[in-house]
Amino acid sequence: MTTTKTSYLDRIGPDLYRENPFRVTGLAVDATARDIRRRSEELQVKAKLGASPGTGSPLLPLDPPPDPDDAQRAIQRLRDPVRRLEDELFWFWPSHDGDEALAALREGRVEDAERLWTTPGPGRPAAVAAHNLAVLAHARALDDDDPGQWEKALRHWRTVLDTDAFWDLVAARARTADDPRIGPRSAAELRERLPAALLSISARLAVQESQAGRESAHITLMRGSGFDAALVDTALRDAVAPDASRLRSQSQSALERADATPEDGYGEAIRLLERAEPVLAGLGMVLPGDHSVLEGLRDEVADSAMRCVVLYINETDDWLPAEGVLERAEATASSANVKSRIADNLETVRDNKVYATCWFCKEHPPRDGAGFKVKMYGEVNEEITEFYTRRITWRKLTITVPRCAACTSAHRSRRAKLWAYGLGSNVALFLVGLVLTSTSAFGAGVVLMILTFAGFAFSIGWAATSPLSNSAETLLHQFPAIQDKFKAGWSFGHKPPGVQ
Repeated sequence: MTTTKTSYLDRIGPDLYRENPFRVTGLAVDATARDIRRRSEELQVKAKLGASPGTGSPLLPLDPPPDPDDAQRAIQRLRDPVRRLEDELFWFWPSHDGDEALAALREGRVEDAERLWTTPGPGRPAAVAAHNLAVLAHARALDDDDPGQWEKALRHWRTVLDTDAFWDLVAARARTADDPRIGPRSAAELRERLPAALLSISARLAVQESQAGRESAHITLMRGSGFDAALVDTALRDAVAPDASRLRSQSQSALERADATPEDGYGEAIRLLERAEPVLAGLGMVLPGDHSVLEGLRDEVADSAMRCVVLYINETDDWLPAEGVLERAEATASSANVKSRIADNLETVRDNKVYATCWFCKEHPPRDGAGFKVKMYGEVNEEITEFYTRRITWRKLTITVPRCAACTSAHRSRRAKLWAYGLGSNVALFLVGLVLTSTSAFGAGVVLMILTFAGFAFSIGWAATSPLSNSAETLLHQFPAIQDKFKAGWSFGHKPPGVQ
């Protein structure tokens, strides 16, 4: 007789015990085809009468109880020999008629059942006891999400995996199945696949908790369970695969939309990062920070966000909003290569952003031709010529600080006020001096008039060179291009002092 290869344990999940057909129907794992048929007929009668199918197995009653549809699905699953062989692995096995431990569990005396299985004796084979302890702890862990039960469940399953006698019992059950899909290696295949299946349940729960923003104890339990580290890593990788796939798809879609409509690139980058950041934070609770999957996702999201912003800038020449989103992308990126590319674009944005906003008010766009001109000199070099004369050379430049129309008007208004103040005060002093010359204080009047002319010259110079307030002057000194020149030893002015 030929057999068909079967993939065992490829569909189990956190509802493993909630959906176990033996728990749903209340049948024992050694139920015969006749037992299954009678239970099916009983459930059909109850369904016609509108009655509940009950709470399922008395060993661990379901709360809430199964509905009629759940019960019928469980019956159909029991009629599939392959699925039944799997389900038997995750339910209690009787060791003999009148099993005291099962009787205790049936009466709700869970601790007594656990104690009896922990100390196997006559009529309680160690292999069956170890298996039932694993099922009990695992079912309670999934029902109550109890970390203590999870630790016991993984430990007991490790014992089951190392107990050859139990797998001999599984092989014996497989031999009684009349199905070409179940062959002589079925028990061995179940044993091989069980560790990955158990870890996959814990990994999926860890991902669910991380998606809710909670640290999961499952990660620590998995890594300390004694199972192979490569299996743990594979289970976690498989558990995050749906989230990883969605993030990759979102990154690609955002970039495609930005490429089609570049003016929407900034919005696409923001939406991508807002969706990705909590997901990446959750994945960071599941995977180590240097895990290749996590690093790859962080880089892909960051690179897509950066490219969306670049498309936006190239289309709109709007530099102002780009800095914040590129900073978020840089913080998201993992590899030095992607971080470097984002940093280069960020530097370009910051350089251009300086000239895209009025430096004085930091709010409005600059007005063409209204920039504040600052003359500077530097790289002064003094040398003695062959004729023993002193020659001084220097470089000079003019830095234009961006300025909006409102700030330009305010600065001009201040200059006009300075002119008016200087002119008014000096005219008043001149008139006072003129009056004094017609009195006995003629000399004092002449002196005051002479000082008035000097003061008038000073006022003209002050108004011409100091149109800015103290706060605006401080801002002027902080302009990046001016700061760079200060650091290089340059000074304000068009030539060094003392040079004719």
